[in-house]
Amino acid sequence: MRRSSWVVVGLIVVLAAALLYARMAGRTDLTDEDQIQALLTKGQSAIENKDLKGALSCISRDYSDRAGLKFDTLRLQAAQAFHEQGRYDVTLENASIAVDGDKAEVEVGITLDLTSQGNRNRVYEGRMGLSLRKEEGKQWLVIPVQKWKVTEIGRFAAITGENVGF
Repeated sequence: MRRSSWVVVGLIVVLAAALLYARMAGRTDLTDEDQIQALLTKGQSAIENKDLKGALSCISRDYSDRAGLKFDTLRLQAAQAFHEQGRYDVTLENASIAVDGDKAEVEVGITLDLTSQGNRNRVYEGRMGLSLRKEEGKQWLVIPVQKWKVTEIGRFAAITGENVGF
């Protein structure tokens, strides 16, 4: 073999080793419940920071609910909400997480307040039901990983205690 061939083979081996290392480094030892709790916290932070990209990263592109909302509609609604003057405060309480393979159901207490011009207004308070699914994703744009994503926001138990669709 020529010297240039050995250089190419060496580069391929180094690249393969680097990808294998990155894949192993990207593995998580967190339980599904811990990963879902981290997703809820990420969504909470994204809403409070009005980070549209961060908020949408928690939602599946296959999102669909009983009210007929799809991912693109949800994206537009979130963009409009994030353009509102003021600051959102989100409180999550008593999350109940039930995992069944690559699907999960979450029920969580949520309080959402909007503070604008010194006035604090309660936007929502109650329990919310979420359906989640593990989906293929990428870490660092190249490493395949499984990520939990919200596929449906199915139940709201509003301040009045009634169940309403979203």
